[in-house]
Order: sequence, then C-alpha cells, then structure tokens
Amino acid sequence: MFTDAFLRKLDVLALAARNRAHGQLRGTHRSRRVGTGMVFADYRPYAEGDDIRHIDWGIYLRMDRLILRLFEEEADQPVYLFVDSSLSMDFGQPNKLDYARRLAGALAYVALLNHDRVNVSSFAESLGDMLPTRRGRNQAPQVFRFLEGIEARGRTSLSAAMRRYFAAPRTRGLVVLISDFLDPAGLEEAIAVLRRFRHDVALMQVISPEEIDPQLPEEAVLVDAEEGSATEVEITPGLLEAYRSTFERHAQDIESYCRKYGWGYARALTSVAIEDIVLKMLREEGLLR
Repeated sequence: MFTDAFLRKLDVLALAARNRAHGQLRGTHRSRRVGTGMVFADYRPYAEGDDIRHIDWGIYLRMDRLILRLFEEEADQPVYLFVDSSLSMDFGQPNKLDYARRLAGALAYVALLNHDRVNVSSFAESLGDMLPTRRGRNQAPQVFRFLEGIEARGRTSLSAAMRRYFAAPRTRGLVVLISDFLDPAGLEEAIAVLRRFRHDVALMQVISPEEIDPQLPEEAVLVDAEEGSATEVEITPGLLEAYRSTFERHAQDIESYCRKYGWGYARALTSVAIEDIVLKMLREEGLLR
C-alpha cells in the first residue's frame, strides 16, 4: 500500500486530539482522571456515582465538602476510521475508493505507532465490513489487508451507518469519515449522531478533478452510479457553470458544518499525491502533529 520511505516519514507523526483522551490504556495523549496519579491537575466536586475511595477526606474535614482530586496521565485514544465504499466512490483516475483506502491506511498507521486503539469500518447504505480493534505497529499489515479488501457496492447512507455503529457503547475518541459525501439525504442526521456522543470528528472529502470540472460532449447520457438511472442531457456552457457552482457549494457546506462544530476538515483531491495530503495538508489543518 505504501513505500518504506513514506512509512518512515509517518513515524514522526501523531493524530492530534482536540479534547482530552478517554482511553483506558497507556498512550501518548493527555488525559485527566479521578483517583491517583503522578501529576496532580485539579479538583472537582463529588458527583453521585463517583467512587468514594477517591474523595479527599482532608478537604472534607476542613471544609465539610466532598471533593475529588484529578490527575494528569498519558492515555491511548480510540480512533474510528470509516471508509465510504458506496458505488459513487468507484470513479475517477485515480480511483476515489483506492485513494480513500490509502488515506485511511496512512492515518491508521500513525495511530498504531502511537499505541492508539484503531477501529476500521467500511460503509455504504449501512455498515459494511468491520475490522476489530487493533493496537500496536505490528498490527499495520492486518489493517492494510483489510483496507485493500474493501469493494465498492451499494448506495450512500451515512446516517444509517453512524446510527448502527454507535448504537453499541463506544469510548469517546476520534472519528474520521473518509467519503465523497454524495449522500442524497444530506449530512444533518449523521452529524447529529456524532454530536450526541461528543466525539472528536474529522471529515475528509475525497474529490476527483473530473467531478469539479467535467469534460463532456454536447450531448451525453448521465448514469447515476448508485441508482442506475440514466438521463439524456444537452451539455451547455450554462449547465456546466451551474453544475460547478452547485458542486462547490456542496463542498463549502460540508466545510461549514465542520467549522461550526470545531471539527477537522480536509478536501482531498485525488490529483494530489497522498504524501502531500498527509504530510502537509493534514498537518496544516491540525489533524496531525
């Protein structure tokens, strides 16, 4: 999937966490926990359900208040990678799905190097194949094989995939969606699911240059990749300009959603080398450090 030279460049990177990590194992992200630890951080009031063993009884005797001590630790971060495998991704040169697989592979490799718990899933009209949690550099070949086995099929329903995946209890972590986001239902429902569980989120929109500026004859038959319906169209300059404006507005709306909620966003053009996207753009966007 990658050259050894590119993997060596990934060795010095880490996924950036906007919020404190909630993992249970030792890692490289800062976490704040109740109980005992090496570095004292703060206090907070006792809340119903907290373990009474962690109450600072000295403060209670002096002030008659139930207070817990918080300590800084380094913890791992759950990383949830989702690759859109709907039929609209099977388009363009380079192929969008192949590009998405490689993006996911690079991010997974960085996470594994930093002892994060990596979960990889494909999705179309619902969840597709899922790779159980992997942790540690030696798991990278299994992740790469899983990604290479993802095939395009079905329509896009991001909200159905998110509802099904997060219906099970998941530790709060970083969710990365890699897709063209050509979902007829839009993104609002899927965004609502992710906001409800307060995950860090990053959206990577994979776009082929042919989608931005299609080169078409004056008369063409346009076939919906996912529905299979066909429409004869007379291609005029006005129609092309309207299409370009609509497509650009679609991409801008997705970016606006991300900026509104403090999420990461990157527009990944397949004409740009994966190395440039990962080593430059994602670092500039704050998704990698």
